[in-house]
Amino acid sequence: MKLKMLIVLLLSGFAINAQDSLHLTAREAVDIALQTNLRVQIAKSDQDIARINNNWGNAGKWPTVIANINNTFSVNNLNQSLSNGSDIKRNGATNNVTNANVAANWRIYNGMRVRATKERFEELEKVSDITFKQEITRLTYDVLITYYNLVRLNLQLVANEAIIETATERQKIAEARFNVGSAAKTDMLQATIDLNAVFVQRENIYRSIKVTKATLNNLLQRQSEAPIAAADSSFDIRLVNLKEYTAKIETQNYELMLAQRDRAILIQDRRIINSQRLPVLSVNSLAAYSTSKASGGLFLTNTTYGPNLGIGLAIPIYNSNIFKTQLRVNEVQQKQQEFITEQLRMQLNRDMQIAYEEYDNAIRTSEIERTNVKLAEENNFISTERFRKLAGNSIELRQAQESLSNAQDRFIDARFRAVVAASTMQLIAGEVIVN
Repeated sequence: MKLKMLIVLLLSGFAINAQDSLHLTAREAVDIALQTNLRVQIAKSDQDIARINNNWGNAGKWPTVIANINNTFSVNNLNQSLSNGSDIKRNGATNNVTNANVAANWRIYNGMRVRATKERFEELEKVSDITFKQEITRLTYDVLITYYNLVRLNLQLVANEAIIETATERQKIAEARFNVGSAAKTDMLQATIDLNAVFVQRENIYRSIKVTKATLNNLLQRQSEAPIAAADSSFDIRLVNLKEYTAKIETQNYELMLAQRDRAILIQDRRIINSQRLPVLSVNSLAAYSTSKASGGLFLTNTTYGPNLGIGLAIPIYNSNIFKTQLRVNEVQQKQQEFITEQLRMQLNRDMQIAYEEYDNAIRTSEIERTNVKLAEENNFISTERFRKLAGNSIELRQAQESLSNAQDRFIDARFRAVVAASTMQLIAGEVIVN
């Protein structure tokens, strides 16, 4: 959100989740959604998790140190015969043993598994970054499409109100002509039926507006029934270039980048599998303390303590070809991921072409329909005047009104289709731009 807008909202005691009515531009709606929508928060949490996991300790580079301590107390009956000929017999002899140690283990070589694991964490962090940006772009797209659909419905409502005025005028003229006996009652009845049909159309638009506002409120993390309105009253259609946006797919499309990162993760998985086939060299150390006290037996007290240091070498010899099988599976997975990436690339280029054709068709159609609206308005005016002066009939006027209504709807829909197609091209290119 722009700094100026944020300051105004704070000073006015505005809260995003409040039920106060919002009168928003498309830019403001997107800014609020990016700050409040939980989809972004969830993606940000995944990003934080991946960043936290990406460290050398989690990859297994550093040694492990464990401290242990235990104490055992026992009561036993003794019956011992020693080599010097003496015997020890005692009932209820106690024995108290205390052991404590600090053990350290450090794998100083394990076939480069640590580095491969660390690089795998780095790839996962890149995936989370891409996913986060993808969610922001997708949310921006969803908000814009919903917002401009609300603008479309508002424009249709305005057009419908104009049709209601002309239909009402027609009904009044038809009623007046019937009352003076210059027209049949069927003209008045048909005019009333047509007027009611326009009222029904208006009610349907009202319902669609309510549904669209509920969707927009949901994207802005507000209650579905909270009052909200679109400040924009027209569509701002961006000029798009097919060649430019198609070129951006390879470097900016998030789905394609995720597919490429998935293959990079498989490469690191292969390195990890390979490392398990190599020897593991480790250094271990133990500092131990042990003492025992007994009330009977050969040793009444026994205490040992001190450090020790060792080097261990583990050489894998045979494990039923498990690692070999995993490597073969990984090789197939990498090849499969290449196919998936190439298939996705082709689909994205196809979707870009389809979106552009839709955009181009909508632009051309809207220009034709703009002319049709002007012609239909003139035709409706002439037909109304002819009907008023008894020079025209109700069928002629009804057709003129229907032509005007249909031309207005087609013009508004064409403009909306152009906006949706342009935004879709931007989404595929990985950049949804808000004016």
